[in-house]
Amino acid sequence: MAVEIDQLLADWKNKVKIASQNLLELQELPTYQRLCGSPGFPGAHLTGITAARVAPALESVNKLFQYFDLLVQTVDQATKLRQKLPRFLPREQKIGFLMVGQEIDEIKQLLTGASIELPAVQTPLAQRGLLTGAQKVNAITPALLVEVMTDAFSVARDTLLAVEAAWTDLDLMLTNAETQIRSLQQLAESLGQNSLNELVRSREAIASLRDRIEQDPLGVSGDIEQQLKPLLAQVKVALEQEAKQQAQIRDKFAIAHDLLKQLEELNSKSIAAFAESQEKVVDHSMLATPLTQVQIDALSQWLTRLETKLAEGLMNPVMVGLENWTIKTREYIALEKQTYTANSAPLETRRELRGRLDALKAKALARGLIEDPHLAQLAEEAKQLLYTRPTALDKAAELVSRYEKRLNEKR
Repeated sequence: MAVEIDQLLADWKNKVKIASQNLLELQELPTYQRLCGSPGFPGAHLTGITAARVAPALESVNKLFQYFDLLVQTVDQATKLRQKLPRFLPREQKIGFLMVGQEIDEIKQLLTGASIELPAVQTPLAQRGLLTGAQKVNAITPALLVEVMTDAFSVARDTLLAVEAAWTDLDLMLTNAETQIRSLQQLAESLGQNSLNELVRSREAIASLRDRIEQDPLGVSGDIEQQLKPLLAQVKVALEQEAKQQAQIRDKFAIAHDLLKQLEELNSKSIAAFAESQEKVVDHSMLATPLTQVQIDALSQWLTRLETKLAEGLMNPVMVGLENWTIKTREYIALEKQTYTANSAPLETRRELRGRLDALKAKALARGLIEDPHLAQLAEEAKQLLYTRPTALDKAAELVSRYEKRLNEKR
């Protein structure tokens, strides 16, 4: 029996030692001292969410020390009783053995029974009967008291550490938010948006949050997560979309300038082909009139106006206008390609007839017919037409065909 009691007492002394160490570390937390204050320095004046959570936590700490004192007193009382007993009791001393048994039962009762009386609890009048006392005294076992203390310690510890983490992290969070705001402001300015209401509101929110950190760190932390971060994220997404849109419209303007250059070059070639065909062929009925310089200049001026509007920040109207400009310019390019083809066709036909005539004369030479009077006359007439400006293409084509037919007949 004595061995059992000694083991039980040793277990409780170990529990008291561990609890004492943890409570001391809890009490020495800088956050706990900052909240409770110290001589000459009042505790932090808390508000909001932090006050609602910290007040019960500090009350739990106070109760923890009260409960701890009760536990220590109980274990000390059991220890003193054990110290009065001999370490070993001879079995033949029956009277003494009975007395020792009573002492052991008393120690066991202290350590395992409802031996600890908690502070009296005031019973509200509405809950009293005629014979109900105004105060209620509760007795509890050390084991059950430790369970209560464990729950209270967890609540107090978690709350104090949450406040400590908030105080430690909030300044960094706000500093990071300010850095993000500066980055977003630079991006906004690069996009021509010098003042965004969201960024102004974000700066105002940070200033307000800094003022509240000391009094309500938990509330400030929640506001950063629920208000500031979403607001900055919204600004970031909007600016990134704006940057993407501006990049797209810059690409579209680059394409537009390429299209305009392509049209101008095509127009120059078409005009040159038109003029050359008028000079070198007789029949002008198949020629097409190129775009005028007025039409080209109108497109160029339209594009310049769109660029001016873009510089003024009129993004959506510019997008619509540029789309219409591109459609019109592509139509002009398609039309001018057809015009160039039509104006180049007579020149190509003239070159093709020259080539055919030379090839036929080479065949005639190979066959020994180059001096054939009829062939020679046809060749001379065709050459005269093809190397004279303007050329009657239909007459020249007829002569070349007659030369080919005559040559084939001579085969």
